[in-house]
Amino acid sequence: MQNSLKIAISIPKGSFKKIEELRNKMGIGRSALIDKAIRFWLDSTEREELIKRYEEGYKNRPECIGEVRAMEKSAAEAFQEEDLK
Repeated sequence: MQNSLKIAISIPKGSFKKIEELRNKMGIGRSALIDKAIRFWLDSTEREELIKRYEEGYKNRPECIGEVRAMEKSAAEAFQEEDLK
């Protein structure tokens, strides 16, 4: 692994046993499993932050009734076009 660093961590024995079982089942090394777990956690954290920002933005500026009607009309027209195909 280029651009990788070696670290030492302490984890509970139960967690270590689960990690070992999982990595053996997946056929990958410890580093690969831990890297996957960290990437998953980082992606999940980023996704949660984006959802939070979206919800805050929506609370600050929800669509007005005119926008809702325009979206409904557009969706109805799109479905009608699909039915014609």
